[in-house]
Amino acid sequence: MNEELKYKVSEELSRMAKKRSQESLAHRTGVSTATINHMINGKWKLIKDAMWRNVMITLRINFTWKTANTGNLIGVHELLHSAQQLSICLAISYNAGAGKSHAYRSYETKADNVVLIECKKFWSRKSYIKNLLINAGLEPTGTAEEMVERFMSHLRGLEKPMLIIDQADKLNDPSLDLFMDFYNDLDGYCSFVLSGVPALEKRLLRGKQRDKSGYAEYWSRIGRKTIHLNPVTIKDISEICMVNGLTERDKIQEIFNTCDGDLRRVKKSVEQYFLLKNKSISN
Repeated sequence: MNEELKYKVSEELSRMAKKRSQESLAHRTGVSTATINHMINGKWKLIKDAMWRNVMITLRINFTWKTANTGNLIGVHELLHSAQQLSICLAISYNAGAGKSHAYRSYETKADNVVLIECKKFWSRKSYIKNLLINAGLEPTGTAEEMVERFMSHLRGLEKPMLIIDQADKLNDPSLDLFMDFYNDLDGYCSFVLSGVPALEKRLLRGKQRDKSGYAEYWSRIGRKTIHLNPVTIKDISEICMVNGLTERDKIQEIFNTCDGDLRRVKKSVEQYFLLKNKSISN
């Protein structure tokens, strides 16, 4: 890893530490507070490249791909801001690749007191609890009960906190049940966002219709509806391509025609375009 990239990472860590603290970043990345401090303050001699990469990937520090102001990104940001200010609960259920997760990550970097967790299918209840603490910048130690209490105590200490549970459809029922405990203890003080693909909405409705324990309460807490995003437009694709350096109108139209509304495919297409272009130039 070259020195220029380390300087950029160092500057980003410094910015993030002002919002959260160096200790918080250390807990999130699984490295020592001393390592984060050394990265920020230019003491890099003993820090291996693998450590830098681990920190970058865990904190999603990326200098090669630029965020575009798509319709869904702007809309999600406005929705989250309103929800956070009013301390309300909502659910967003829409197609994969529409930009939900990217919008949440972008909002987390800009807003204060946001805890964002992206759930994994393989997580047990305790794994989920540990990752809640890690993403809040807390030490993930103790019994499950102690960690839940520490997490809720942390949220109580924040001004207008927001908990975004992304890919909530991947959680098992015991993990999803914790949402009710969080809500009941922090209702009117903390805002909550449950998010996932259409399977989330189907799961909530099916559980409610079958009178499955807890599901009627989930449905009630999110206002008895899930929010859908808008389909990806040619304007969105154009914004993404142009902010990342692709300005050829014909190519932008081609990417729009073949992306099937999936912004991950758009990113791959843009990256492939420059890969082939650079290869052509070198030949």
